[in-house]
Amino acid sequence: MMTEAFHPDQLKPGDMVGPWQIVESLGSGSFGHAFKAELEGEFFTLKMAVRPPPELSEATPEKLREEGQVDGRMRHEGAVLLANTSVDGLPHLRGIGRWPHPKKGYLYIVTDFVPGEPFHDWREHARPTAAQLVDVFIAVVRVVAALHAHGILIRDFKSEHVIVPEGGRPTLVDLGSAWLPGGSTLTVGLAPGTPHALPPECVAFLREGTWKEGARFDATVAGDLYQVGIFMYEALTEGWPFDARLPDKQLLTAIQTVVPRAPHRLNPAVPESLSRIVLRLLEKRPEDRYESAEVLLQALWEANKERSTQTWKMPLAMPPEGPMPMTQGEEEERRLHQQETERRAQEAQKQKAQELSMAQTLEQFSTAVQQMEADLRIQDEKADRRKQRWRRIALGTGSLLLLLLFWVALQVWRTPVPPLPAASAKGNSLVSTLSNSRPVRATAAWLCATFSVGCTAAQVRPLPEDCPAEAVRNMEEMDLFNRGGYSVIVDINQPGEQPQEGTYRPGRIISKVVKYPSRGPLPDGTLLYGQLWTEGLKKEGREVVLGRYNEALLPDGRRFLVCFVLGDQYGLTIKNEGSKPGEALLPRELSALPVRYWP
Repeated sequence: MMTEAFHPDQLKPGDMVGPWQIVESLGSGSFGHAFKAELEGEFFTLKMAVRPPPELSEATPEKLREEGQVDGRMRHEGAVLLANTSVDGLPHLRGIGRWPHPKKGYLYIVTDFVPGEPFHDWREHARPTAAQLVDVFIAVVRVVAALHAHGILIRDFKSEHVIVPEGGRPTLVDLGSAWLPGGSTLTVGLAPGTPHALPPECVAFLREGTWKEGARFDATVAGDLYQVGIFMYEALTEGWPFDARLPDKQLLTAIQTVVPRAPHRLNPAVPESLSRIVLRLLEKRPEDRYESAEVLLQALWEANKERSTQTWKMPLAMPPEGPMPMTQGEEEERRLHQQETERRAQEAQKQKAQELSMAQTLEQFSTAVQQMEADLRIQDEKADRRKQRWRRIALGTGSLLLLLLFWVALQVWRTPVPPLPAASAKGNSLVSTLSNSRPVRATAAWLCATFSVGCTAAQVRPLPEDCPAEAVRNMEEMDLFNRGGYSVIVDINQPGEQPQEGTYRPGRIISKVVKYPSRGPLPDGTLLYGQLWTEGLKKEGREVVLGRYNEALLPDGRRFLVCFVLGDQYGLTIKNEGSKPGEALLPRELSALPVRYWP
């Protein structure tokens, strides 16, 4: 049937948008209006931008045209869904078009209709247990991990975008703020989002004020994981870490500085393992959160092993009297957490300043060397030109001048070189040495190897040294030194079975404890964070890998400094046959040993 509607908000049941018939309105917002639609007996969700595209010249660059579109969010969501049609937990894209005019009309996309309700509504009437909630968390994080694997960042993740069907798997909807490789950024500054769910690094960007000059915030995986933490916090406590009703200035200050109360402190029914996971997601510094959605997924699986306990089978309703009051012990815990956060931030700033200073020093050194070599090349060129000129004179004057020139050359050979010509003043030995750049390159290589800044030099084994006092104290308190070693999966991000081997590159590594002596205190699933050095190291004439770990994360979320080495007591493991430069082949599982002294 023909419709007389001229705006999405005027569409009513029975109206047609292309081949789809409107069944009912599902709600509207500042960017779009959603409808339930029907086609040949099947139901779909039709989302339409509430404003038409602006009039832009055909000469406008494509990227500027895209960023100028008020329906850019709809374009983004359609592109994300089209690029991820095989991902479970996302609705399938079924159509895209404009209404009522095919060029000037309102952009719309059509997806499968997801029968269900927003997460917060489902939680209110379902009164889920911890076991049910962790199932939802795992399903959601799997979708986030799949998007991240394709380079897509959500940027505005919240509970309203999680639809929970009855007896089905949760589905993520409304990806209009997502960033995808090659796509536009939608806006100057930050992407459209929810103020109380802004990560602290976004708040810092806003306060810097560079967005006023056209700067854009570079979204990261860590920002998405922070918002997943907000979602999980809401699920466990029925509230947000920071009160959305606060004035903007106070809200932003709280996000940047205040450590939120742990969910298990607000609601004693919350398992502490889940609470610790949420707190880590809400860390102020991005580098203190989980490294990836895959690592977060592993932490949830470890916590999920407790689901058979009675605590996990009880509904997570808040106490009738409301959130539990803060105890003196909790205040002390939050104070220590705040101090640790500030300490890490100060150390990071100090390290960054040192690296910047060293990089500047090396840059100055490199510039000086280049200038010196350029000067010497000029002197060499002048000397060559002089030789060529004399050669032409010698050849042109004939045999009568050869004798005279021979006599002159003989005199020059017997007489000290005068200081006047620039090349002689420099000295031939210096010219030769620096032209070959042997001492220059040797000095540069030493600086690169020592400071590892701005160089492509080979890896250098770290020097032996005492472990940090805090790490030794932590390991003594857990009695790690008298309990032997542990078997670990060398890299949790590499799939495979125990007998298989893995390919390992130099750099950061995350290993997981998989089996251990019965008397050992580290639980199965403990993560060890460390570093691999794979090049330039030998043992008994064979190439080896050096591994060190300086931090441990228990399945319950506790994190502390340690000193562990991978392989033997010296931290060395012989490479398997077939290893290539930069790609060491090792068994998938090796031993990790606690040490007091870095060998």
